[in-house]
Amino acid sequence: MTTTQLEPVLTPAPVARVLPRLAADTRYVLTGLPLAVAAVVVCATAMSAGLGLAVLWVGVPLTFFALMQARGFAATERERIAGVLGREIQNPSYRTSEVSRLLPRLWAVLIDGQTWRDLAHATLRWIPSTIAFTVVATWWAGILGGLSWVLWGWSLPDGDRELPELLGFGDAYLTNVAFYAAIAAFLVVTLPAVVRRAALFEARFAEKLLTAR
Repeated sequence: MTTTQLEPVLTPAPVARVLPRLAADTRYVLTGLPLAVAAVVVCATAMSAGLGLAVLWVGVPLTFFALMQARGFAATERERIAGVLGREIQNPSYRTSEVSRLLPRLWAVLIDGQTWRDLAHATLRWIPSTIAFTVVATWWAGILGGLSWVLWGWSLPDGDRELPELLGFGDAYLTNVAFYAAIAAFLVVTLPAVVRRAALFEARFAEKLLTAR
């Protein structure tokens, strides 16, 4: 009689599973706000100038430039949200012109609905990006500040009243150290969930405007 020895199935430890996801979500959120600012500055400014100067025809190239830049920002964001959502993002089909002349090509861009949704995302993405960035940056700052307070808390002016004292825990230095360390520990435990939800909040906003319908 023969016996079959089953090889153990190795599964990554919880920390090994959480850390890559946490790093990816943090990177997505923290880089999202600079991209949002760039999108607003480039697309919204060019579109505003283009519409204002459209009667002089000078604004037509600016309008075309704004819409094409919005497409470029949209393509970049689709690649970014694919990693956050964990699935492939289907690219939309843009309207094209069979004629190579400038005016038909411009008209095809102007009447393309997805291009205008790209522009809407470029001009509005700063709202979810700012919210997500603020939450994630606050959590990370609270962790770093709470864990390192023991190193720099002594240098604060003597007249300042710390939060533990205001809450009635006393003003002893070790009390402050323990209090801020406890807050940092709470933030560490909740960090993966908070960062994940912030990243999904920003990514799903982009998904609604930028993905194929």
